[in-house]
Amino acid sequence: MKGYIYGFLGNGYLVKGDRERATICFEKAINSNTKNILAIYNYGLILLQDGNFKEALNLFFKSQELNNKKANKKTFAPASLNRTMLLQKNIPLAIASTYWRLDDIDKAISTLEDLRKQFDYVSPNTLTTLGYFYLLKKDYEKAREISQLAIDDDENFASAWDNLGQIYLEQNDLKNAKEKFLKSIELNPKSVDSLYHLGTIEEKENNKDKALEYFKKALDCNITSLNTVSKEDIENKIKQLS
Repeated sequence: MKGYIYGFLGNGYLVKGDRERATICFEKAINSNTKNILAIYNYGLILLQDGNFKEALNLFFKSQELNNKKANKKTFAPASLNRTMLLQKNIPLAIASTYWRLDDIDKAISTLEDLRKQFDYVSPNTLTTLGYFYLLKKDYEKAREISQLAIDDDENFASAWDNLGQIYLEQNDLKNAKEKFLKSIELNPKSVDSLYHLGTIEEKENNKDKALEYFKKALDCNITSLNTVSKEDIENKIKQLS
């Protein structure tokens, strides 16, 4: 019971944006062997964002096991059912993202493709993530196809536009890449990856001041291990151009 309460408090702090207190509560919950599925999952996300990939993966597997057991019982309130079903999709997405950061891109892709087979509908976020994984495999046709599916579902999903920008950038089509990145930051001015890549394009086009402007904007964003560029990447670019 104590573990569940700590987990409940951690979830509450996280909703309020108090990541520090949430983390303290989640650690106590885990140490108390909590069965609070959402708390285990949320703490896994924090660890993933902080770069503790192996520990995060263990928590995602634990939350998945508990969530699947709960789903099989089918004896709970509608609100709890909705959360359980949502986690059936969100946990594999987190697992796939962790495999990516552990440099196992094939497992990352297979995890999300299995999810697509299991459910008739997956979110634009899931599709965008999968599209990016195909981009890493240099399967540009598949990456574009999946990313476009995300946009067809939600044309305001900035990360999917960023995907398209990165695909064109990989193929050295700077004009189309810039167009997609600009669409991404129009939808989300704090899109770190798009800002960074716009900076690299301006740098290639010898527009030093404009490139610096984009890099500085990127550095001002919240950067986690789930971004495709790091804080160090951005700082190095700024040093090179300053």
